[in-house]
Amino acid sequence: MAPISPDIVLLNWLLLLPFFAAACAALLPLLSRRPSLAREQEALARSPFYLGAFASLMALSLGVSLLPAAGLGGRVSADYWWTRDLHQLQFRADAYAAGILVAVHALGLLLHLRLLGLPDRGRAHRRAALLLCAQGCGAAAVLAADLVAIAFFLDLMLLCLWGLCALDARAPADRLLATAYAGSVAFLGGVALIWVASGETFQPDLALLLISRDAGALRLMGVLALVGLLPRLAAVPGHGWVPVLEADRAGGALAPAVLLLPVGGSVLLRLLTSSFVLPAIPAVSDLALFLGVASLGWGALRAWFARALRHVPVWLAVAQSGYLLIALAGLAGPGGGAPELTRAAALHLLWAPLALVVMWSAAAGLAARAGADALAGLSGLLRRAPIEALAFLAGGLSLAGVPPLPGYQVQRLLVSGLFASGRPALAAMVLIGSLFVALAVADAFRQAFLRREPPPALTRASRWASAQLLVGLSALLASGLLASPALRWSEAVSRAALTIAP
Repeated sequence: MAPISPDIVLLNWLLLLPFFAAACAALLPLLSRRPSLAREQEALARSPFYLGAFASLMALSLGVSLLPAAGLGGRVSADYWWTRDLHQLQFRADAYAAGILVAVHALGLLLHLRLLGLPDRGRAHRRAALLLCAQGCGAAAVLAADLVAIAFFLDLMLLCLWGLCALDARAPADRLLATAYAGSVAFLGGVALIWVASGETFQPDLALLLISRDAGALRLMGVLALVGLLPRLAAVPGHGWVPVLEADRAGGALAPAVLLLPVGGSVLLRLLTSSFVLPAIPAVSDLALFLGVASLGWGALRAWFARALRHVPVWLAVAQSGYLLIALAGLAGPGGGAPELTRAAALHLLWAPLALVVMWSAAAGLAARAGADALAGLSGLLRRAPIEALAFLAGGLSLAGVPPLPGYQVQRLLVSGLFASGRPALAAMVLIGSLFVALAVADAFRQAFLRREPPPALTRASRWASAQLLVGLSALLASGLLASPALRWSEAVSRAALTIAP
């Protein structure tokens, strides 16, 4: 019997840990003795989030330990045979997947800390369990090397996030779930049609259909992948999630917005770029370009004219989906686009969710402390809430690509890649959109923090909410000042060209 590699053990732990922690969080009320004091009741209500934060920290450390083996051209694979000669489920970690995996669990840690700082809204064990399951499904979708497994884990993650949002806002969560699953049905229907037309009988070869020599199958598969995954990408953190985010004043709906951007975006790039599908799809570049420019412009303008502080990061989240689609449009050009576009897209999936977490947490925290978040009623908060002010400004300026924040590296690579691909007009659109994003952030910051009108009364900030803001803000600033490791990682991703199947 061949020896088991320690890296394969790490990969297995990474896949199983979130689900094990989710089961523990769900069973926690049944395994705990009945509290007799108010202090014990409060501790029991928050204990699932303590467990979730600890499990996320463990998964983050395991992911960092896996990076050296999976980076710089390396690869760690784990295969499981469910039934003989019927289906093979494969998980593989390369530099790209391992980096996104670390980002998913780092965001999960921040989200559990955020939930710790919110007022008790009941059913904490369900909230923590659903968030942990969403983290686990997102990690499995990123690591999966089988087409059916990718679709399965993406749909399961959407179901977990729907359950998390439905605990507070059922109607908008239902609308988003219906939109996302409509795309999923189209995607899986196309897979089934190609499977039947191919005449294959061995299911593990299903993933290889993406690199079929049949040009018609390539075009059909690419169109279905784009149509099937774009609802998830456009809705995260964007259009479909806007009603959910606007309906939640405390910031608990932050989880879907930040988790689906790295997971959905990374799967979209994996499916389309590594399978050489993009150049074979008619008008895919024009479609992605139209959606990207529309999302960037519409999100930036709505953020500029927003009347509530929380709505500024909500609409800037819509704009962020535009950057990824513009990079995809560049990659769909002749020759696959410049390598800077792949680097920009990979770094965007790391740093945009972090900036959104920081900015959204600051805005939602101030709304909860002031009892309202209309910009007309907020003023002079710089001295009363300096941490929230700095976090809001740093997160927003990073999304606008202002140096030395990490978003600047994304903008620099994106613009240089578009120039290298012969698209200077598109590069100019990106710069104009980023200018509008910066103006929207500056205007909201002026109204909420710099005006001289008497500030509203603020309640005391939660210790855990302050800790989450400090951790997220420190990570954001450190990512900008110490960007060399991430830039080297993006170079490794570009050289590997997302080669893991599918």
